[in-house]
Amino acid sequence: MKSAALIIPQEMPQPPAFVMWNALPPDENRTWDRQWFGHELLPEATFNVRGIGIREPMFNQNVDRPLGTGDWLIMLFHEPPRLDCSNASPSAPAMTLMIWPPGVPQFYSWGNEPGSEPHSWMHVEGTWVSQQIDTMELPTTKPFKVPGDSVMILCLTAMLDEMRNALLPDPIILQNLFENWGRGVRRQVTTRNTVAAIPPGLMRVRHHLDVDFQRIPPLQELAAIAAMSESHLCHRFREFFGSSISEYVIRKRMAAAQRMLYNPDMRSGEIAEAVGYPDIYQFCKQFKKTFGVSPTQYRQQQVQRVQKASH
Repeated sequence: MKSAALIIPQEMPQPPAFVMWNALPPDENRTWDRQWFGHELLPEATFNVRGIGIREPMFNQNVDRPLGTGDWLIMLFHEPPRLDCSNASPSAPAMTLMIWPPGVPQFYSWGNEPGSEPHSWMHVEGTWVSQQIDTMELPTTKPFKVPGDSVMILCLTAMLDEMRNALLPDPIILQNLFENWGRGVRRQVTTRNTVAAIPPGLMRVRHHLDVDFQRIPPLQELAAIAAMSESHLCHRFREFFGSSISEYVIRKRMAAAQRMLYNPDMRSGEIAEAVGYPDIYQFCKQFKKTFGVSPTQYRQQQVQRVQKASH
């Protein structure tokens, strides 16, 4: 009688063995990273980074935490994840971001197989985090899609580098990185403020003004560039860029004049002509309206600051 073949169950992929609080051992083939930095929740913390993961494969079939984690968990799924425990299929698209506040139930899972489906995350805590999330008006406890992972990856990479390599991690640097992340995500989800949402005609007009700010082109010329009527161009320009066309050009001129005043070899008349004011009186009037002082006074202030700093 022929014996039956021995069936060996396939082992589930497991996370590499490592000490939780140490960096992962060097491995040139590994495409992901993670590290925890503390095991104590700090109720009095203003801002604290507890752990970071970058493109980490999802090893656990189900992560189900009815009580949450006590801190903020912010997670980007690079591939479609399961966020609905009652559904065996992925319930959200790739590039889904989740922000779980402290004490909120968490559930996520791989949708296809363990050891794949990368996700990037950070565990952070502190009253300052709550203030930032509220200020940015970022959605919490519900998934939302972002157009890409660059904002998350850049932030986590810089935070991980600061936490690992600084003798004493600078809390201000970490807060700045987190705030930049929040602002970046806010801009991603507010499509009105993204470059992709700006009509191409308006982008062409703005580029034209940036290149040739020494003059204010006739509105008819700009309307032709934008392929819009003159009135529609004026309305849309203010809607997307927050100022009229003439105000935009003036800001460009004044910014250029401000930089030129640091050059002691340039006289005010030369600067005025360089930024599009053949009449030096009109230039000085506009500069004072913008900065509150005349060009000569502004230059004197900068000289005094340099002299004071050198003593």
